[in-house]
Amino acid sequence: MQQLYELFFTSGLRPFALTSDTLRIEQNLTRSDMSTLLILHLKGDLPMSELASLMGAPLSTMTSIAKRLEIKGYIARAASPHDQRVKLVALTQEGRRLAEESEQIMKAALGRLEAAFTPEEMETFLRLLFKAAKVFQEGGPIREREKKSVTRKITIEE
Repeated sequence: MQQLYELFFTSGLRPFALTSDTLRIEQNLTRSDMSTLLILHLKGDLPMSELASLMGAPLSTMTSIAKRLEIKGYIARAASPHDQRVKLVALTQEGRRLAEESEQIMKAALGRLEAAFTPEEMETFLRLLFKAAKVFQEGGPIREREKKSVTRKITIEE
């Protein structure tokens, strides 16, 4: 089940829409905010660029998210001791508490999923989910088929 939990955050999938238990937490944080906290909880302190990459967001967007979380006291940003140009992002004590609470909610939701499936169904589900995640990771964004442009004549009545 840990693999499934980690898959959500390493493949760009955002599981919060799956459960109503996160509503209380989401009243104060966006899903991007919560995903950021959970990724930091899962991976530890990260450079801004790596965090942006894991979030699947441009660095400018990640900077906005980080500023918002820093103002709320959930993360701290500091220059890397190895390279002053690199900003490291770390959870504060309050950010860690919130991430741990959210992690427990997510694991409980995934546990309900596991309880609903037989072992064979769970194996099939995980295999297909990992296959889908791989498609999204390797294939990039899904492109719509090219649409043929059709000229339409409209009449405007006065």
